[in-house]
Amino acid sequence: MSKILAEIFPILDHLYIYQILEYDSVVFLSWFCKYPLKRNLQVKHKLQFSKKVVALLLGTIFWQIFAAYFLSIQYSISFWLLIIFFQFITPIFIILSHLNILPFEIYLKDKILDKTKQKLKHLPNLKIVAITGSFGKTSTKDILYTLLWKKYYVVKTPKSFNTPLGIAQTILEDVKSNTQILIAEIGAYRLGEIAKIARLIKPQIGIITAVAPQHLERFGSLENIAQAKFELVKNLTPQGLAILNSEYSVLNNLASYLRGSLREASVRTKFYGQNSPVFASDIKTSIDGTSFTMHTPRGITQIYIPLTGEHHVSNFLAAVTAAMQLGLGLQEIRRRANLLLPTPHRLEISKQGSLTIIDNTYNTNPKSAKSSLNLLRNYPASQRIIITPGLVELGKEAGKENQNLAKTAAEIVDQFIIVGENAKKDLLVGLKAARFPKEKIHPVNSTKEGINLLAQISKPNAAVLLENDLPDQYF
Repeated sequence: MSKILAEIFPILDHLYIYQILEYDSVVFLSWFCKYPLKRNLQVKHKLQFSKKVVALLLGTIFWQIFAAYFLSIQYSISFWLLIIFFQFITPIFIILSHLNILPFEIYLKDKILDKTKQKLKHLPNLKIVAITGSFGKTSTKDILYTLLWKKYYVVKTPKSFNTPLGIAQTILEDVKSNTQILIAEIGAYRLGEIAKIARLIKPQIGIITAVAPQHLERFGSLENIAQAKFELVKNLTPQGLAILNSEYSVLNNLASYLRGSLREASVRTKFYGQNSPVFASDIKTSIDGTSFTMHTPRGITQIYIPLTGEHHVSNFLAAVTAAMQLGLGLQEIRRRANLLLPTPHRLEISKQGSLTIIDNTYNTNPKSAKSSLNLLRNYPASQRIIITPGLVELGKEAGKENQNLAKTAAEIVDQFIIVGENAKKDLLVGLKAARFPKEKIHPVNSTKEGINLLAQISKPNAAVLLENDLPDQYF
């Protein structure tokens, strides 16, 4: 019965999509135009019935009833026929309801942000580290927190709370008078958003982990992505420190421009990665963790981290550069590196019976995918299987990257399970180019369906890589 009602009245499904799209009306309308008849979503989370969602729900119902009543009287059309028709354009009424409450929402938001500014003014000794980048933000934040927490009273923004209100909420609820360091993850979908957050919290240290075509479909170009990330550097406090990944030449170019600018000349820059003062050599990764030699201006030391995958080394170097600036020595860093825990769904390894599951489902990017495939290649197993919907939010780069993903995986896996329709065409093109056997390609509708298929195609002691998981707005 609930499925039948959802088919007829999709308002809760549409509100759920609106919520995970962070109430962006333009992106929501674009989604609706692409999937106008999508019903009974296979959601991974639940609609959070916040006060805002309740207001939108009631407002949507009101406007549908009002419009149906008005039109039925004005044009002698059946009221119930109009109500049924409006279910096909529910997003229009949701956005109309949002416009109704927008002034009040802006008032409350400004009030919260002003309260946050006032609180920070009374914490002049609080050190703030802000982290942004196309990927690696959350892992770098978690690593830095682990390095610092035994020596300092540290607060970090939880999960992926990287919006102005999410960060403000953390400051108001978790930062106390004795908090010494706040680590804030900052995200953005368009130019100007990072600058707004940076001006709110005024960080002394800013880390940019990567500049890549993640969210390219929203930013429009890689240049826009780089400019957006660099807004953090431009809004650091005087004498602030920008910590940049040397792998990306665009950051070197922007840093050179920064040094020539009188306005931002007081901001210092430090690079990490190859051809920089902080880098790693002799990297060895296994299912148990990763070891390497770390080179810094303060000396050289051997590091072991219980995190699987080469890409974690870059995140660790970023965190170390900030930790040294905040007073940690090499021996402290070396000891605390052993305490690191994997960020959920980022190359987490677990056992399900005789199967080994390598979970890399959170917001996969091309670099992380390469790392997880290397791990799968070297994992001792009777059979190797990948379950993936491909890569998302790469804009015009998506086709090429998904074809490359399929070609690389074809050299490693015995069975390839494709989830959904999002990148199916490009993955099949890549597999065909690699001459991967058709009988070993299995299209499914969801990751759950792919996991259920393992009972039929997997062998004992097989290794299964879960590479990415589609956000609920994709299919």
